[in-house]
Amino acid sequence: MKKTALAGTALAVVAYTVGYKSRDFIRDNFYLPLRSSISQAQLKALYKQALCPKDGIALATFGQSNSANHVSPVATEVTPKNLFQYDWKTGKCYEYKEPLLGTTGTEGNVITYTAIKIAKDTSKPVIVIPFGVGGTSVLEWAYGHLSYQQEIALSNIKKSGLSPKIFLWHQGESDARVEGLSPDDLKEVSSFLNPEEKDFQLGLSRKSYANALQKVVDKTKQYFPDSHFGIALVSRCSNRNQWEPIREAQREIANKNENTFVSADSDKIYNEETRYDKCHFSKEGAQELANQYYSSVSTLLK
Repeated sequence: MKKTALAGTALAVVAYTVGYKSRDFIRDNFYLPLRSSISQAQLKALYKQALCPKDGIALATFGQSNSANHVSPVATEVTPKNLFQYDWKTGKCYEYKEPLLGTTGTEGNVITYTAIKIAKDTSKPVIVIPFGVGGTSVLEWAYGHLSYQQEIALSNIKKSGLSPKIFLWHQGESDARVEGLSPDDLKEVSSFLNPEEKDFQLGLSRKSYANALQKVVDKTKQYFPDSHFGIALVSRCSNRNQWEPIREAQREIANKNENTFVSADSDKIYNEETRYDKCHFSKEGAQELANQYYSSVSTLLK
């Protein structure tokens, strides 16, 4: 059993090394399929555990895929020695390395560029805490299974002695209306056919989104009442126009809650150069979003 585990870990190391040198045929056809077959225990062997710095600057980020590991390509910048990551599932800290633990996807993360800027500005340790999940709705975070994930993550963070100064929420793409659809289209659904089978994405109303996001903010404040909560304006994906009801809701919650603010306007970062698949950020897009993040949080960290 031990030999098998060691062989698997060794193979994982080779795949990891090859995968992060390029985005070519080898990476797409060998690294990623192998990566998906590696167990969490083997994967964590690739990350060097560190003591969780209690006196550091902790920054948490969550939402859907653009808060997770979906930036392509991965960052090539040198990681400062005072930059770490926290895995909410194990309650342990690790040296900083993409893809980040505790969130979905196998690529880079937007928060890397923000965190590097912060780490270079301070002699204190900087700890990034990611727990975003790709393709999710605010309703899942407020009322569904992800409400439990948020609670577990917050509880474990607190138990670990960390106290995030800032939470960054980046979500909204799944809750926007697909361009060209109308609620009136529901009248055209044939009898005996479920509307869901036609994949209607009509978008949440301002009130529905705001009510759900308020629950997400409230839960965060229950655990960390002195934290600041940054909300990005987010609704665009796959060539859709921005969905104003969601953006209005995001502004509303940012304005009505103490220590809550608009962190960035993600929807404005939208062209072929900044979104490699018309939804997820390229390096250029991630850096642009990171600049907005940094501008909105830098004064709070000093």
